[in-house]
Formats: sequence, C-alpha cells, structure tokens
Amino acid sequence: MFQKKVFTLSLILAANIQLFAQTDSISVQQLKNVEIAGKQSSILNRSGVNLQIISAPEIALLPVQSVDELLDYIAGIDMRQRGKSGVQADISIRGSSSDQIVALLNGINITDAHTGHYNLNIPLDLSAVERIEVLQGSDSRLLGTTAFGGAINIITATPANSGASAGIAAGADRYIYQNANLALATKATAATMSFSRQKSDGYTENTDFDITNIYLQSTYNNVKAGKIQLQAGLQEKGAGANDFYYFGGVQYDWQRTFFAALSWKKQFSKSANISAQAYWRQLHNRFETYRDFKTAPETYTAHNYHKTDIAGGQMKMERFSAKDRTAIGIDLRNEHILSNKLGNPLADTRPVPFAPDNIHFTYGKNRLQATVFADEALYLNKLTLTGGIGINQSNDYGTNFSGGADATYNFPNIKMYVAANRTFRFPTYTDLYYTTDESHTSDPNLKPEKATSIEVGAKYAKSGLKVAANLFLRAGTDIIDWIRPFQTTEKWKSTHGNINAMGGDISVIYIFKDKFFIRKMQWSYSYLTQDKKRIDGYDSKYALDYLKHKTVLNLNHKIYKNLGLHWTASWQDRNGNYTKDNKSEEYKPFFLLDARLQWEIDAVNIFADFNNITNTEYADFGGLTMPRFNFCAGMRIRFQAK
Repeated sequence: MFQKKVFTLSLILAANIQLFAQTDSISVQQLKNVEIAGKQSSILNRSGVNLQIISAPEIALLPVQSVDELLDYIAGIDMRQRGKSGVQADISIRGSSSDQIVALLNGINITDAHTGHYNLNIPLDLSAVERIEVLQGSDSRLLGTTAFGGAINIITATPANSGASAGIAAGADRYIYQNANLALATKATAATMSFSRQKSDGYTENTDFDITNIYLQSTYNNVKAGKIQLQAGLQEKGAGANDFYYFGGVQYDWQRTFFAALSWKKQFSKSANISAQAYWRQLHNRFETYRDFKTAPETYTAHNYHKTDIAGGQMKMERFSAKDRTAIGIDLRNEHILSNKLGNPLADTRPVPFAPDNIHFTYGKNRLQATVFADEALYLNKLTLTGGIGINQSNDYGTNFSGGADATYNFPNIKMYVAANRTFRFPTYTDLYYTTDESHTSDPNLKPEKATSIEVGAKYAKSGLKVAANLFLRAGTDIIDWIRPFQTTEKWKSTHGNINAMGGDISVIYIFKDKFFIRKMQWSYSYLTQDKKRIDGYDSKYALDYLKHKTVLNLNHKIYKNLGLHWTASWQDRNGNYTKDNKSEEYKPFFLLDARLQWEIDAVNIFADFNNITNTEYADFGGLTMPRFNFCAGMRIRFQAK
C-alpha cells in the first residue's frame, strides 16, 4: 500500500515536468536576486521569511570555537548548552524543542531521527564555514517535516585558489585546539580538506571532552555537466556528561558520526534548472549512565548503544521568468535505528560495532517517507506573492500535508511581509521508545505534532543602517514533551499537549565609516511567551522551559591599526522551573560579557578570547552550571599558492 502511494506521488511530479520542457520559448529578463543582509539564501529563494545570514568575516570576530557557541549570539535562538566548544547543545527557535529544528549541511538534511540532542553533530571545523543561514519560523513544505520551528543551514567555502591554513589555540581547563585546512583549485574543480581536534579536562568534575572532525569536499563545475559536489565527513566525540539529561550518576556520552552526500545542479536554459542530491548519515552512540560502570548498581549490566542510519535523496526542478517562479520536487528519506533500548524487538540480534563482543542490538525500527512539494511565486511589480504545498506519505503515519503562503511589498528602503504556514513533525525514536527502570517512560503511540503559524515583519536598509522587526503567533497541537510533577521522583513521561507561542524580534545594525573608532554596532532583542495551561504543575524538559527575554549587543572597534576588539554582551531571562535535589527551582536571569582581542596582518591572525568576563553563575538547562570566567588564545596562519 505504501509503495503504491509513493508511486502515485511520483506520478504527480511527472505530470508537472511538461511545464519545464517548454522554457526555451519563453521571453526571459534577468531577475534580481532575493537578498537577505546582502547575500542570497541557498535554502529559501524568497523574501517573505525571517532569514539571517552570518558570514565568515562576522564569525571571525566572535569569541567562539563551535557552531552552537556562535548561534548563542543570535536573538530569537535559545542555545541550551551543556558544556563548552560544541560538546552538546539543544537548539530552540521561537520556543521550539531541539527535535523541531532541521539541520542542513550545504542544503543536505542531516537531522537525526534518534534525538534532536545530536542534530549539531556536524563533522566540520568552524574555520571551514563560509556562512550560516538561520531560518526562524516553519517551512516543512520545502525543508522537511523537522523544520517545525526553524532551520540551520551551514555552508562550506568553495575555494577559488589553492592554499592552506593552520591554527592552534590553548586556554583554561587545559583546553587544546588544533586545525589544518588544505584547498586545491583549478578552473573547473575545487577540493578542500579540513581537520580539527579540540580537547579539555573540563571546567568541573566529569566535563572533560575530546572532539575530532575530518571533512572532505570536492566540486566540479562545467557548463555542459552542471555543478557536481561530493562531500564526506567523520566526527568522533566523547564527553563527560554529568547531569546532561537527568540528575544522578557519573555519565558519559560518546558518538561517532559518518556523513556522505552527492549533489548536482544543472542550468538547462536561462529560465530553468534541475537539481538532485543523495545522502547518507550514520551515527553510533554509546551513552553510559554510569561511566566505566563506576558506582553502578547490580541491575546495570550494559550501556545504551544506538546506531542510526539516515539515507535519502531529492530531485527538484525550477522554472523562472520575470513574472513568476515555479518549483516542484520529490524527496525520499529512510530513517533506521538499531539499539538495545529503542524500537521494536528484533527477530535476530545483531552485534554492536565499536563495542565488546557480548553486546548486541536487540531492538530496531525503520521509517520510510516520501514528500512531493510544489512552490509558486508571482512577481507583480513591487508585490511578490508566494505559496506552496507539501504532501508527505509515511509508512508509520499515513498522509500528512504542509503548506503556506507569504506576501512581500517593497517600498523605498523598506520591505514588509506577511506569512502563514501549516506544518507537522514526526516523533523521534527517543520520544517513542526511551524507557528506563530509573527515570523515563515513553509512549510508542505518540502522534505527529502539528502547528499553524502567522508572521508579519518589516526590514529597513539605507546607507549603513539596517533595521528588522517581526511579530509571530504559533498555535501547536499534540506538541511532544517530557514532563513529570514538580517536587517528585516520578519518572519523566513523553506526552502530548497543546501549546501556543507568541513573540517578536527586533534588530538594529549600524556600520560606521572606516575613519570612525567604532566599526560596527548591532543590537537585537527577542520576546516569547507560551500558553501552558493544559500541563500546569508539571516540570517540563523542553516545551515549557523557554527563553522569554533575550537581548544581545555586539560592538566592534579598532584599537590601533590592525588591532581590534569585539565585545558581545547578552542578557537572558528564562521562563520555567526545574527539579533538583527533590526541590523546585526557578531559572534566574543572567548577564554575560564576552570579548575577542584580535590582531591581523597579511596572512597571520592572533586572537585572545575572554568569556563570561563578569564571572556569572548561570545554567541553560536545569541545574547544570556552565563555566565561569574562562579564556583562550591562539593564532592562525594562511598560505596562498601563487
């Protein structure tokens, strides 16, 4: 039955191909690119969305060593970190859970079906990133079912010239960082290789970590063949995980991630193109509730082992003219897990890779889904209208629909937009199957989450000033969360609830003239409130603990010639409570001040980072205290081929 429905969806796609077969006869005018912050998006080619783009020069100014630390400086994004330097962080956008965010690498969906905790396991060093695109708001019809609250797309650099770079750094808590990048480029081809390793003894007991990334990318660009890109990566990460996911026990979290993808895009005429991609991501995970079995009770005989395989492909065709743009496509995705905890019992057990010989997978689950999508944009002078729909067929949840529409009007220096979207999300395997004797009880009958969202916004740009503001409302039904009554030792239970979110963001950027002491100043503020009436009296792991207020101020100024200083100040106020030592505690607002001192001349960059200068005691999640004042210093050297 499922195969028949997939075949039917494929016929719907094929029936529209004729639209693209006749484009050579259309009179075409050159279109202006849709630009956000001066750059064109690679994931959403329309202006009726709240999309932010952070470029490599902007990243280089910030006192960060990982993607999650970088994203924490964006208003509207709640990075609930459980450690330093990308050890573990849950990303929340507009009050979403980490399971409701899609993660992409060069447009490839690498979101984990096991749990959103591992969505940012990206086998890439920050030095290899060209830009990061952040979508705030849902767009399931084009980006997949996980784009419930937003999306993160990490774009790597394609070198124009051959060269190399190397970096080293050291800091508090015996932190060590090493990185090397190699680039080879000819007229039609480009290849890069990136390696990095960072490790630390940790800022408190059992917070040590060791992270290694290896990433390869090769691009071939030819008028006849089109653009072909191959990418592959490996990440190995191990970290002491004290109280990461629940209090009690000396825990440890180990992951090994493999990733490979092949993409192709061909421009067939001035008004039509076709693109395709195929990808595979495999995650091996060992979670030790009792690290090395120390202090473990007799009933604890094995760690938690999981292997998740995500494989899929997509084909999309676009036809565009001066008056409109049409896109249609089909997306196939298979999500498979083997585990000794999650899924349905296996008929035959299987040995666990990278584990002792006596450890076997005893559970498994497979989810296959297909999505056909279509999107249409009309350009009516200063007005742009966009609408689309996605039809998803899954072997677990049948047929589901997503869709939306937006309108943008351009005044002189001002762009105003309004958007509405309907989206859904499937439960993760952790939502459905994670049950333990000590702490958790899951519900394998959970239904997909659904939400309807409305957003209005405006953007102003003139000279060196840019201002953006928006308001949004999201009505969610069957939202999945893990809850338990306050001041209790009862187990956490996965359950449904109806949660409505409302809020807004405002940001102001001013770039001063070169002769001015201050180079750039940026201020942003976000506000969020959520309705939690239906589950009052409960401690929530994710949905009800949200960042109510967040404001961030960035200030970049020069000190002397090539010596500059970048300041980042932020204030956060989180709504919600958590239980620690059998007591209910409220989150407290906190202020953070960070800075990067940087000297750059020719091919040498020397920097010193100072984080949490005010030595603030704070926590992003539960009572898990984050580092107090800490520092890091290092240098990077670039070599350019002549």
